[in-house]
Amino acid sequence: MNFLAHCALAADAADAWSCDEEQRRGLIAGALVGDFIKGGIPADWPLPLRAGVRLHRRVDAISNRNHSMRAVSASFPGELRRYAPIFVDILADHALARRWEDFYATARSEFCGSCYRDIASFEDFLTSRGKRFFGYMRDADLLTNYDDWIHVEDGLSSVLRRLGRPDLSREVTAQSQARIELMDNALDRFYPELQEALAGWQAFDAIAEPRNS
Repeated sequence: MNFLAHCALAADAADAWSCDEEQRRGLIAGALVGDFIKGGIPADWPLPLRAGVRLHRRVDAISNRNHSMRAVSASFPGELRRYAPIFVDILADHALARRWEDFYATARSEFCGSCYRDIASFEDFLTSRGKRFFGYMRDADLLTNYDDWIHVEDGLSSVLRRLGRPDLSREVTAQSQARIELMDNALDRFYPELQEALAGWQAFDAIAEPRNS
């Protein structure tokens, strides 16, 4: 899952768990912060943010095992397959943005605006790279605009630069674009499964601290 789906699923979890506003903000902030922290979660971080990072990791773990997501990854040509799960995460956000009204009643622009405010309230916990990315995300209104294919291309190119394979950019873009319909069909299956799985799991309980601490 990429950033839009992570934020939306964090909001779903907050609703399912009857979270208060502080807990909800932490869960949504964790949708971004979780991408910029590896290893243990600092014990002195606010509990809602720690729970948000745990939720982020739970979403990744479930989606990485999901049959529909794995099938889209497996459809990429052999030389791209090792990187395909990363491409599929970006495609999932593109699919969710274009199909937003099939899953949510709140306007995407309204929801994404609230996400930026929630993340900003925990911005100090982002790494330097994370803060730069968040600034770009907010300025470009990336969450709202994931339905625009140019942002998918930018995301794919960024991934390939980090992997040291910018030479694959043209092929990866073409192969990803050819899988838009396949990703749409997969979204119908795996997204409700993710929502259901998270509703029965508690990030606050998972870190073994009371939710009102």
